[in-house]
Amino acid sequence: MALIGRIFLFILFLAVGAALMGLGLVRGSLPDYSGTIEVAGPLAPIVIARDSHAVPHVSAASEADLAFGLGYAHAQDRLFQMDINRRIGRGRMAEILGTQGLGIDRYFRTLGFAHAAESAFAALPGETQALLQAYAAGANAFMRNNRGPLPPEFLILGYRPEFWSPVDTLVWQKMMWFDLSGNARHEVARAQLLTKLTPAQVTSLYPTYEGDSEPPLPTLAGLMEPEALNQLAALLGPEKPPGYGSNNWVVSGAHTKSGKPLLANDPHLGLTTPSIWYLARLHNTATGENVVGVTFPGTPAIILGRNDHIAWGFTNTFPDSQDLFVEKLVGETHYLTPDGPKPFDMREEVIHVRGGAPVHLTVRSTRHGPVVSDVQPGAAEILGDGHVVALQWTALEAQDEAPVALRVLNTAKTFDAFLEAGKHYFGPQQNMIYADTAGNIGYFAPAKVPVRRPDNRVMGRLPSPGWEALYDWQGYIPIEDLPLRFNPKSGIIATANEKIVDDDYPHFLTRDWSLPYRGNRIRAVLSASDQHDIDSFAALHADIVSDMARDLLPWMLAAVGDHPLAERLKGWDGAMDKDLAEPLIFQTWVRAYYKRLVADELDELFDGQRRLRPQLIKSGLYWEQAGDTLPADDTYYALPVLDRSLSLLWCDDVTTVGTVETCLMLAREALDEAEAILTARYGSDANAWRWGTAHQLTQGHRPFGQLPYLRDIFSLSGEQSGGRYTINVAGNSTSDASPHLSSFGASYRGIFDFSDLNRSRFVQPTGQSGHPLSPYFGDQFPLWQKTEGFEIPTDTPLPRDLIGVLELRPAR
Repeated sequence: MALIGRIFLFILFLAVGAALMGLGLVRGSLPDYSGTIEVAGPLAPIVIARDSHAVPHVSAASEADLAFGLGYAHAQDRLFQMDINRRIGRGRMAEILGTQGLGIDRYFRTLGFAHAAESAFAALPGETQALLQAYAAGANAFMRNNRGPLPPEFLILGYRPEFWSPVDTLVWQKMMWFDLSGNARHEVARAQLLTKLTPAQVTSLYPTYEGDSEPPLPTLAGLMEPEALNQLAALLGPEKPPGYGSNNWVVSGAHTKSGKPLLANDPHLGLTTPSIWYLARLHNTATGENVVGVTFPGTPAIILGRNDHIAWGFTNTFPDSQDLFVEKLVGETHYLTPDGPKPFDMREEVIHVRGGAPVHLTVRSTRHGPVVSDVQPGAAEILGDGHVVALQWTALEAQDEAPVALRVLNTAKTFDAFLEAGKHYFGPQQNMIYADTAGNIGYFAPAKVPVRRPDNRVMGRLPSPGWEALYDWQGYIPIEDLPLRFNPKSGIIATANEKIVDDDYPHFLTRDWSLPYRGNRIRAVLSASDQHDIDSFAALHADIVSDMARDLLPWMLAAVGDHPLAERLKGWDGAMDKDLAEPLIFQTWVRAYYKRLVADELDELFDGQRRLRPQLIKSGLYWEQAGDTLPADDTYYALPVLDRSLSLLWCDDVTTVGTVETCLMLAREALDEAEAILTARYGSDANAWRWGTAHQLTQGHRPFGQLPYLRDIFSLSGEQSGGRYTINVAGNSTSDASPHLSSFGASYRGIFDFSDLNRSRFVQPTGQSGHPLSPYFGDQFPLWQKTEGFEIPTDTPLPRDLIGVLELRPAR
């Protein structure tokens, strides 16, 4: 009956949507970009001028009025996105989706983003609070003064948004922290694997990073049962795939034609419609100062971009800022601590459900954080009597000064001011790069990074016993000890989520660095020339050569001997070009090989472990061919192999009796399987196979991207070059049902040329508008696909390619 009800509701949505479109209401909900409006709130007139991509150039005489104007522009173009993101973060989806929203609401109510945001806002300096209030007033002014219909999502779902509050900005910010954090997922994944594998085998799937050292992985046997781990894994979601990170790089004038620095950035995130980013220029008419770049709809600041003096870009370090703790219950209301029993902190939450009765939720928290295992129905039976699981995470702390950091960053003129901004940043650690008009370049990686005891053998790799002080955090790395560089001798700084510190760095940041394929390639290309310009940086953004493929392929080809597909791959340079067959052959082959290598040992856990492990794939083939005449592993992109005996142990299929398989055998079988798969899907003519046919990007809408008919209206799709290990990164589905599909990539690209900052280039993968009938819904997508961009000059008050001017005048 529930399914029938959902089908009926869906059909009703379609019928209502079609009727509304027929009445012209949906088209009537497009905002006006020209005119004069009187609004309550601003101190003086505000001008919002749109360029040919509908990027707002907001001009005002004060910081508060600039925030007001940006809030108004965000609400014009992205009101539903703003609302749905805060609803998710506040745990209020069931109010619009009914019981289907209860699961996500339980989770986010338990995390308590809204409560943490409220306490953080109360502790902010008065001038920062005023800025957030002005931004909220601007968004609300649009809602109050809008005389047309609401955007189509509101019409289809049948509800009206509430006014924006300053705390909503902090809730949205924590949603971004949620997307950038994830080592708790790694903890559960390792713990799941330990139910089937030895600690050494688990380490081969999560190998120690080159130059790092770590103690053997403890078993912590009996701490959590397999079914409890499975439930926890389902709650936390899958691990982020390789490539889900970012690139940034900056070079000094010693490496450029102009003698001035160049800086580039491209964050890699899930791609949705509309984009997570929104381009904007803020022009202070009183000071003449500008700041331009990408914003988050819901936030009154440029997150990534430049002002008239400096430019900056971020990538994620994937810091270990989360730990799961198994807490031991003492009775029904207490849990065990190193100092004896302590009562849970408890609060009551009421979740309102559309079409149903309210749901009451009791949220328990320990000294570490919220009890996330309570989210799952029946968790007590799964965990067994006497245990719950709590999450400690820096993003849930009461203090969060990130709005201060952004405010300082947007007005910074020197590296010292840039560092000062970083000192206020409490989110997941970021690699922040810097350049300025004086010719300086720099780097800072600020955050609250937990310190763990040296004798803590878990070190954030597994859920830990919460009643033992050994596993407690010991404060945070001092700000003066965090990684920092200024004008390095090399004149090059580049990060791509790989290890960012020397082997002798005294503090633990993370063990989950990305493999260095992208970072090493970026540095190799940058180092090869001292004549870089904005076009060479754009070419590097467009680079689709997979050094992972180049690293693995010689060992794979040597393993199979003569084979038609192997012959085709021998001349391939690793370019993941959508018009080539070779990327499709390689990806299908390596997927089939990896499955044969590990699926027998992992059994039912394999579905959660499908992401490729290049080092493990390479190592077995390497050790079985040691001594043969093979290409030497002395290229910049060659990763070290793992332990010989452990690597070879994976080659044998443990499900077969009387046969000992080798990795060479598996490679040959996998290539035959790949040929059969590709022939069945794309025909027998390998010349007609294309990577782009299989490697399709879909930028889906939340929530309509999941619904037939509506997803065609609200989504953007197209063929995509690249892969998980290319600089121009692209997702690659691990599903057997839909292999190679992509849903992530460069969520924004920016290149900043200090020979003339007005020539800097920007692009994001959708458009400024979230309205599917707007000409600016997807107008940047073709540019993004071709890795092109456009300029947003700040040398004139109004853009030269003006399409409209909206003036907001203070109400009399």
